[in-house]
Amino acid sequence: MARPGSAHIRAKGAGLQMPAWLKRIKPDRRSSVASKNLSKRYVVIDCETTGLSPRSGDRVISFAAIEIVDDAPTGRALNLIFNPGRKSNPHALRVHGLADHVLRHQPEFVTAADEIRGFLGDAVIVGHNVSFDVGFLCHEFVQLGLLWTPAEQICTMQLFAAIGTGSTNLDSAAAHFGIDVSARGRFHNAFADAEITSRLFQTIHFRCSVPTAVPHLEPTNYVPPPPLIQSIDDLPGNDVGCSAGLAFAITGELACMSREQAIEAIEASGGTFHKTVRRDTDFLVVGDAPGATKLDTAAARRAKYGKPTNIDEARLLYLLNATQSAQTR
Repeated sequence: MARPGSAHIRAKGAGLQMPAWLKRIKPDRRSSVASKNLSKRYVVIDCETTGLSPRSGDRVISFAAIEIVDDAPTGRALNLIFNPGRKSNPHALRVHGLADHVLRHQPEFVTAADEIRGFLGDAVIVGHNVSFDVGFLCHEFVQLGLLWTPAEQICTMQLFAAIGTGSTNLDSAAAHFGIDVSARGRFHNAFADAEITSRLFQTIHFRCSVPTAVPHLEPTNYVPPPPLIQSIDDLPGNDVGCSAGLAFAITGELACMSREQAIEAIEASGGTFHKTVRRDTDFLVVGDAPGATKLDTAAARRAKYGKPTNIDEARLLYLLNATQSAQTR
């Protein structure tokens, strides 16, 4: 609806001439063209964390980001890993698979905070259950006295939920569109999940029938931890051929036997089991997902007393078998 008097204004203006000063101002054609062709920038993100609640002290342990401009990845990406300063919740550990003894050798989030904020910039932030990732990132920045809030965010989980096909987790959404998730492997990897989400976003939001994949990027700030298990040739007292008279502690899950079975076998062979790592513990048997406390204690005891030596399950079995052979001679 026209404003009152608008027709009158147009009629009166029909006979007006452009002032000379206005004629001298040339329109900026570049600005008008650019405004029609502005590229929209998206950043697809994923975080792996020690647990589900930043308010409870959970932290980010890995972060990945993939840049998309218009409707395709540009090739710019981040993949970073961090020392959270705390252990992962057992359920979270089963999801991401990043052992505490590996994480505690990594740099802290503060070392990459500026890089991450610069990469995110004012882009539209995309994620599968994006509020979870944004919440953790904001918490990490606040801990450092930094502010960051996404100008806009898009949740691929919500986009997929609108289709109404049941489960909305990333695996189900990817399977619905035939998106390959094999790059993830056994555990949820931040970059692999971000890359899968990137293809899901291209498929749903841009209706790409063949979304562009992004080559896998290993964490660029990864610090290799010292080996947990020394070579058998490096073991002190390598002439020890059986477990009799030796003291053992165990950390992590064993593959060939339960911890109770291992304890029974150690004691049956004349060895001693220590529930904690003590100054007179000879060997710490390291299984899958070992505990950081026992590993740290073993390292401190070893520096001071020269033992215990970290061994794997195979070495324990070798000692137990050697003892059994000696006993049956």
